[in-house]
Amino acid sequence: MNKIGLISIFSSFLLLAACEQNSDSNDTTNDNETVVQSLAEQQTEASSNEALASSNYPKTIPTGRLPESISPTEYAIHLKVDPDQPTFTGKVVINLKLEETTSHIWLHGKDITARSVTLTPKGGTGITGTYEEVDPTGVAKLTFDQAITATSAKLVIEYEAPFNEALEGLYRVKDGELNYAFTQFQATAARLAFPGFDEPAFKVPFNFSLTVRNEHSAFTSTPAVSETDLSNGWKKIVYAKSKPLPTYLVAFAVGEFDVVEWQDIPATEIRSEPVPLRGIATKGKGHKLTYALKNTKDILNGLEEYFQTPYPYKKLDIVAVPDFNAGAMENVGLITYREQLLLFDSTISLGQKRAYMNVHAHELAHQWFGNLVTPVWWDDIWLNEAFATWMAHVSNNEVYPEQKFRQALLERSLRVMTSDSLISARQIRQPIESNHDIQSAFDGITYSKGGGVLSMFESFLGPENFRAGIQHFMDKFAYKNATAQDFITAIGEKSPHIPLETIQAAFNSFLEQPGIPLLNVELACSDQNKASIQLQQSRYLPLGSKGSTKQTWQVPACFKYAIDGNEHQLCEVLDGKKQTIEIPEEGCPAYLMPNANGAGYYRFSMDNDGWQSLLSHKTQLSTEEMMSLNNSLQGAINAGKMTFTDLVEIAPQIIASDAEAIAMGPSKLFSFVYNEVAESDEQRAKLASLNRDLYGSKLTQLGLETQKEDAVNTIKMRTELINFLSKEGEDKAVRQYLTDMAIAYTGYKKDGNIHPDKADSNVIGTALSVAVEDLGVPFAKHLKMLLDSSNDGTVRGRLLGGLGAVEDPAYAKELRELILSEELRDNEIYSIMMGQLSNDELQQPMWEWFKTNIEGVKSRIPPFGQNRLPVVGRFFCSNDMKQDFKSFFKPIVEELAGAPRAYQQSIESIELCIAQVNFHRDNVQKYLSQ
Repeated sequence: MNKIGLISIFSSFLLLAACEQNSDSNDTTNDNETVVQSLAEQQTEASSNEALASSNYPKTIPTGRLPESISPTEYAIHLKVDPDQPTFTGKVVINLKLEETTSHIWLHGKDITARSVTLTPKGGTGITGTYEEVDPTGVAKLTFDQAITATSAKLVIEYEAPFNEALEGLYRVKDGELNYAFTQFQATAARLAFPGFDEPAFKVPFNFSLTVRNEHSAFTSTPAVSETDLSNGWKKIVYAKSKPLPTYLVAFAVGEFDVVEWQDIPATEIRSEPVPLRGIATKGKGHKLTYALKNTKDILNGLEEYFQTPYPYKKLDIVAVPDFNAGAMENVGLITYREQLLLFDSTISLGQKRAYMNVHAHELAHQWFGNLVTPVWWDDIWLNEAFATWMAHVSNNEVYPEQKFRQALLERSLRVMTSDSLISARQIRQPIESNHDIQSAFDGITYSKGGGVLSMFESFLGPENFRAGIQHFMDKFAYKNATAQDFITAIGEKSPHIPLETIQAAFNSFLEQPGIPLLNVELACSDQNKASIQLQQSRYLPLGSKGSTKQTWQVPACFKYAIDGNEHQLCEVLDGKKQTIEIPEEGCPAYLMPNANGAGYYRFSMDNDGWQSLLSHKTQLSTEEMMSLNNSLQGAINAGKMTFTDLVEIAPQIIASDAEAIAMGPSKLFSFVYNEVAESDEQRAKLASLNRDLYGSKLTQLGLETQKEDAVNTIKMRTELINFLSKEGEDKAVRQYLTDMAIAYTGYKKDGNIHPDKADSNVIGTALSVAVEDLGVPFAKHLKMLLDSSNDGTVRGRLLGGLGAVEDPAYAKELRELILSEELRDNEIYSIMMGQLSNDELQQPMWEWFKTNIEGVKSRIPPFGQNRLPVVGRFFCSNDMKQDFKSFFKPIVEELAGAPRAYQQSIESIELCIAQVNFHRDNVQKYLSQ
């Protein structure tokens, strides 16, 4: 202690002694006490100032992660919500842990008007503070007139906030004549509903209460424990305390709902307690929840069986939301879905069933991966989304084996290779430096490539070893946060044959760099009856790409081959640019499949003999292997290694397959040639004739009508054939069949009502588009009339798809004005926009309208989704449109959070399209002139 400190203490001691001597004088005593108190306060203030001076708590605005030295330990959220009003009120109570002395606190809050801010340190009295939003991403600053030195405190903020009008935060939806309130908090929108620490790392328990009107129901993440009538038209509902949650997984729903109390999901060997299950829909729609509720048990039980961990929460509510920017959201205990994914009648299509199964399993898988175990930060959001994508397909493949969801997972990973071939593609685990970067993390790379990479490692390590690693990860981090390296380490710790270091290096080589590995594969057989595989690795790039192929991965690759009629498989981690793998068996393989089971996330190329040997042994290849072969062939054509004529020669061998996933593969390339390469109606007519020759007999064999006994593959094949032949095949008979169906479905020129039983729900969307093209404006206006009178999300989606096919310039102009009108829900504005952008004659007028009305379009899209606005450029395929696109977006793209990457990707896509057209044009014309 220094001399000043000793003098101060000694002076205080003398003063206290003097006070004791004069204790008979109250006035003197009081004066002396005041002096002592003043001296103590000065000493405290001096200590506080000294602590403030040495504090590391940041003074600059944190636009990325908040400082960890002040963190929540528990929340209590009390909201008063009336969806008929423009605003709601709230009170948030946050228990804080403080590791730094500070006179200010950074947290999150957006568009919030704070009425009072009070901080009460442990053992102290309340300190009044001020609230200020200091960054447009929703960073707020609480300022206090004295330093806070306590190790814990209670923060109370009372506030008012507007309902959001762009489908994020706590927002309102009107359905019929009633208003409802719903939430969408992922990724950074909880701050629109309550001030707090809006990051996944801050994972703590929540307490809730909602004060709502007596006629309304209200729901959140946990079960209600009490309801009190406040005798003024309002009631207060208190809910159970939650398990530890990040803010983005909290949810609320308020309104006059249909609530379907379903039977509890019974206890199992894994779960000792039943799970209460409810379906929630806007008024009058509850009866359409039956299919979704009935099938929930099997999906949930399938996931529990895989994880060997019980469903982690006390109840499960599934909510059908009429207007929702996302497809669904995995909120703990209160999962929200766009209503088309939950509400069905008896005419439900196969596509709707599969979408429900897939999305529902995806959101339920999140209850473990993302909810039970949560990423520390958004750079590991792939752990949530890639895993839920993969897990939904893996589990559903066991629950619904006839649906072949494993093949659907492979289809997704093969499809995303188009985006991943761009040099502007993001890596799976993308560093997130600021709130702006978060927006771009939710894309096909995260979901589909991530799912494909997980599938690759599952196959390479062995399904049971991989499953053991996942269960180990769940046990280790339950109700906590984890990183990608935590996950990879947990997987490696349960892999008995492959070293952890090898797994980590291979995993990270796919997580931390973009692109697709391309394996150039050559089979070499020597005179000594020995064979080897000669490999060269590079980055796959399509025609017109400005990227470099000088990139390698550590690729877990498996090769399948046959020697003397016996099949073999050889797996290696390929870690060099050039590599030779000796085949252990004697003899020269009859064929070599470079991607056994189609599980590897890579493309391969071969010489002509290699392709031909594969195709001649196609009966020995699995559907997944043929899908991989299809994709690599497509890659070779897009890279300029094969021509359109080569495709025409090879296609019949592939189209002959009975599997829809194989046979329809070449149709995507034929569609591109028909839509982009053909330069005249005459050329399109010739290409349409070729398409009918290639695919027409398959549809004739199946027939146009769906039969009750049709297998899943048959329905999928027929649906895809009808879609392709009615458009790129210009098949008059198919188009007439669809037009007749559309007339019957819509009651056109009859009763003017929707007749679901008059249509094949698998193709009615295509039928409405074809009918608009063939019947013109009168039929389109009939669809518009039906749209105005319907609040059924599925029906409205079909009708809007039809209106998107309008070709008449005058009526198309009238429909463009709908995009900004209240006649469309926010999530419905895309059908007309995208339909017209894909039409050669309407593309330019639609683009001009888009540029003129960009602010209006933005107002209908939450900031979280505005990063996708530059995707409109993907419809363009000319230098003139590229330049116009750049001129418009370049000045504004930085204002759209997460949009710069989408902007660059659209420019690159236009350039690649131009290169593809230029490369194939002469060969296509030569072929057509024969």
